[in-house]
Amino acid sequence: MAYYILKRIGYMLLTFFIVITLTFLSMKLLPGTPFKQQNRLTPEQLNQLMHYYGLDQPVPVQYVRYLWNFIHGDLGGSFQYGMQPVTDFLWQRFPVSLQLGIEAMIVGTIFGILFGVIAGMYRSTTLDWGTMAFSVVGFSIPSFIFAAILQYVFGVQLRLFPVAGWNDPWNHVLPVISLAIGVTAEVARFMRTEMVEVLSQDYIVTAEAKGLASSAIVMKHGIRNALIPIVTVLGPLTAAVVTGSLVIENIFTIPGIGTQFVESVVTNDYPMIMATTEVYAGLYIVTIFIVDILYGVIDPRIRVSGGGK
Repeated sequence: MAYYILKRIGYMLLTFFIVITLTFLSMKLLPGTPFKQQNRLTPEQLNQLMHYYGLDQPVPVQYVRYLWNFIHGDLGGSFQYGMQPVTDFLWQRFPVSLQLGIEAMIVGTIFGILFGVIAGMYRSTTLDWGTMAFSVVGFSIPSFIFAAILQYVFGVQLRLFPVAGWNDPWNHVLPVISLAIGVTAEVARFMRTEMVEVLSQDYIVTAEAKGLASSAIVMKHGIRNALIPIVTVLGPLTAAVVTGSLVIENIFTIPGIGTQFVESVVTNDYPMIMATTEVYAGLYIVTIFIVDILYGVIDPRIRVSGGGK
């Protein structure tokens, strides 16, 4: 097991290093400079600023310097906000994005399991077909399309919920639902498949032959056994929801790191872009790592096939 964990940590660090490298190089391909009102600066003033911030150095030099600072916990200062440390902005905004993602995951998982169980219990019926149709639509259409529809219908036309903001609990309803629809669809589809497989097992047939109530069979045997493989899908979904909320944050004007990321891209704020990308990548990689470990604990065959001892 120790070898299995160390191997996954190695993959995790390598992946994160590749993300940092590709993101840094991508920054150098962005047109323009990160300085406000650069059109009003003379060439001499612009060159002085580039020299002051080290942007006139060769790319390899800038890359090595960035890695050195990163190792020492320095992610740089924001060009957009007077070189204030980008870590300050991340500490302020990340909890909002995390809360949005967690709320969406909780809502989506609960309803996804519920719909999947219903579809599995009543397979080949209208309930089953309706649930699967919802899953296909929910999984295929991007969350920002649902966000725009919900915002227009329930915010503008019916005026039941606010269309922007985050301070009031009612502000959470529409963005959380927008993100949760995709989670519900994926979990329901997966749960339905597992329920159909579990309910066709011999021990379920034996339990039915003994006269056990259908509700008891489903609760004690069906759902419990069907939930085990859900671990594999919830991990990537959690990371995808949290890291994929940046469009939703902009639509509903939520003060999370997604909104900050879009602003930094528009202004070429290199340190902010790098730091935000690293947070997203790190969260995703760590989540996948945790899922790998949990699944290795659940199914020891994975450790064996992966070379673990």
